[in-house]
Amino acid sequence: MREKADEETSARGNPLLQISNLRVHFETMDGPVEALHDVNLSVEEGEIMGIVGESGCGKSVTSLTCIGLATCEVDEGSIIFSGDELVFTNDESNKRLERVATRISVASVFLSIMSSLWLLMEPVQGAVLLIVSLSMMMGGVVTSFVAKRPSLEHERFMRTIRGNQISMIFQEPMTALNPLYSVEKQISEVMKQHDRLVTREISRMGRLYRAISSPLSIINELVLNRPYQMLFGAMIILSIILQGLSGPLSEWDQRKLIFDIEAINLAWVITPIVPLFATIGMENRLRNAASLTPSSFSLSLVLYLALWAPFSVFMTIVAVFAMFAIPSVVISDYLKLDPNHRGQVVEILHQVQIPNPESVVSMYPHELSGGMRQRVMIAMMMSCEPKLLIADEPTTALDVTIQAQILKLMRNLREEKGTSIMLITHDLGVIADMCDFVTVMYAGRVVEKAPIGELFDNPFHAYTRGLLASSPRLDSERKSTLPAIPGQVAQPADFVSGCRFCQRMGRSGETLSIRPEMKEVSPGHWVENCPECVTGDDKSWSEINV
Repeated sequence: MREKADEETSARGNPLLQISNLRVHFETMDGPVEALHDVNLSVEEGEIMGIVGESGCGKSVTSLTCIGLATCEVDEGSIIFSGDELVFTNDESNKRLERVATRISVASVFLSIMSSLWLLMEPVQGAVLLIVSLSMMMGGVVTSFVAKRPSLEHERFMRTIRGNQISMIFQEPMTALNPLYSVEKQISEVMKQHDRLVTREISRMGRLYRAISSPLSIINELVLNRPYQMLFGAMIILSIILQGLSGPLSEWDQRKLIFDIEAINLAWVITPIVPLFATIGMENRLRNAASLTPSSFSLSLVLYLALWAPFSVFMTIVAVFAMFAIPSVVISDYLKLDPNHRGQVVEILHQVQIPNPESVVSMYPHELSGGMRQRVMIAMMMSCEPKLLIADEPTTALDVTIQAQILKLMRNLREEKGTSIMLITHDLGVIADMCDFVTVMYAGRVVEKAPIGELFDNPFHAYTRGLLASSPRLDSERKSTLPAIPGQVAQPADFVSGCRFCQRMGRSGETLSIRPEMKEVSPGHWVENCPECVTGDDKSWSEINV
C-alpha cells in the first residue's frame, strides 16, 4: 500500500504536504469507528488544492489531523510536511510503561488511604505504609513522565509547525476568535508565540513606569485638552469638600439656596449646566449639549447623593472606588500593546484589505461583520507567513459578494507570497474558480483526484459525476429542478469494506466487500476503479432521483 501511495504522488513531483495511507478512528461508547481509510493526497508548493465532498466524507478530519488538532487516533499512515513527519507513533514499550504507570498510581492511592486508617491503630506501621505509598506514587509519576516524554516532545514540535508553517482558517470565525480579546491582542499573540514581533519601542521597565503614572497622565491629558470641563469638575469637587465642613445635605435640604431653590432640587439646577460646560469649544454646541442632557441628569443625581451623605462616608466610597479603579487602570495600561507591535498588526490588517485598520485593531469580534471577522481570521493565519494555508469552508457562511472578496484575497496571497492552499468546500463553483488540482472524497476515502480541467472535462467516478450534475449551470433550463444524488452518506459505523458509493446506491454483490484499487486513467488523474461506479450508466441523475 505504501508503494501504491508513492506511485499516486510521484507524478506530482516533490510535494509540500504528502498524506499517505492515512487511517484514523474515533473511540465511541460502541467501540472504535473508522473515519478515514487509506487517504492519499498531496499539495504542491504554490498550489491551490481543493477537497470537495458532502458533509461526513472526512474533509475536516483530514485537515485537522494534519495539524494535530483532531481528537481521533491514527491507526496507520504518514503525513509528511517539508520532509518532517507530523504523525506521532507511540511504540509498544511506551504504551506498556503508560499502563504500568497507571496501575502504580491506582495502587498508591489505595495504599495511601489504607495507611491513613492504619495510622489510627498502629502509628509506626501506618507511617511505614504511608511512606511506601508515597514512594509508589512518586514512582508512578516518574514512570508516566518517561512514557509520555516522546509524545510531549512531538507536541512541542507541532507547536512550532501549527500557526507558523501551517495555518488554518476555520469555517465559522466567531467560534475561532476569542470574544474576550481585541483583534490586536489575538493577532499579536500568534506572532509572539512564533517570535514574529518586531523590537519593542518601549522597554519593559518603561512600560512599567508608564503604567504606574498612567492615572496622573490621564488627568494631565484632560487638563490640557479640556480645560473648561476640568475646571467645572474641580468646582464640583470643591463644593463637595466645602459641604463636608458644614454637615451633610440631609440636615439642610429644605433650606433656600440662590433664587429660592431648595437644596433637594439641586439636581434639576445642575442638569442643564453640565452640558453647556462640557461642550465648550465644540462645533454644533447646542446639538451636542442636548445629547449630553440625560448623562448630565445622572451626574447631578450622583452629586446630590454625594452631598446628602456624611463627608466621611463619601470619602470612604471614593477610597474604595480608587482601590479598584487605579490598579485596573495601571494593569490595562501595562498590558497595552507596544506601538511598534500595534503598527505591525495594522499593517497585516491592511494587507487583507480591511478598511480603517487603525480602528479595527481595537475592536472585539462581536463588533465586526461576518466578512470582517473572516478577514481577521485570514490576517491572523497569515501573520507568520505560513507555507501552507488550510481553508476549511472559509466562505460558507458569507453572502456571495463577500465570498468573492475573500476568495480574491486568498488568490492574491498565493500569488504574492507563494502560499500553498488546501481549500475545503462543498461548492464546485469555488473549486473551478480557485483550484489547480482537486480531490474528491466520499465516506472517508479519496474516490477521484485530478487536475482541475481534467476532472471537470472528464469525470470518471459516479460520485464525481453526481456532484457535477447537481451543480447549477448557465445553460440550465429556467425553473428546472436540479438533479440530486439519491440517498445520503452512511454513518461511519455502518461503512462497508468495499465500494461505499455502491452501498449508498443500494447495490449488492462483490463490490460491497472488496475495495476497488486506485487506477490512473490519464496522467495525474486517479479514480477508485469500481466497475459499477466507473462504467455504470448513471448519466440521467434526474431519472434516478424521483
